[in-house]
Amino acid sequence: MAIPYIVRRKADVSSGERKELWYAVGKKLQKKGGKTERDVAHQVAQRTGFHRGVVEAVLTATGEIIEEALSDGHSVTLRGIGSFQTAVTSKGFEHPEDVLPHSVNLSRVYFKADRMLTLAVKRAGCHRIPFKYYFPKELLTKKMEQADKEAEKEENGFNE
Repeated sequence: MAIPYIVRRKADVSSGERKELWYAVGKKLQKKGGKTERDVAHQVAQRTGFHRGVVEAVLTATGEIIEEALSDGHSVTLRGIGSFQTAVTSKGFEHPEDVLPHSVNLSRVYFKADRMLTLAVKRAGCHRIPFKYYFPKELLTKKMEQADKEAEKEENGFNE
């Protein structure tokens, strides 16, 4: 498996002047939502032999337990998945005693993927979704069409 991407033009102003360059942009395989706990539960059930409903209940309970732990100020680490933690913020005060609970807000819930998970996903590599699927036909150049054909040959195992 490989991570799909598309190519988009973006403005680069890092050098002080505006340049339009082409960049790889991650492309999700669906419009919205991704895999749900039901999908994950189904796959876990197939691999482990546990009933899908049981796995789904465990996943749901895990989410609730993570929420409770974070709400109590704990971080949560799940081996093979990653770590969850919170960050809080407030406006600045001149005296420490003025920093009261009503002036403190959760700024973010952070997730840091497990190192081995990150390495495994990196090893999956990337592949470009053919230009013909997201560029209008009138914007396809001969080089883009050729790149699509070469990528298709490579994907099918025909290295000429």
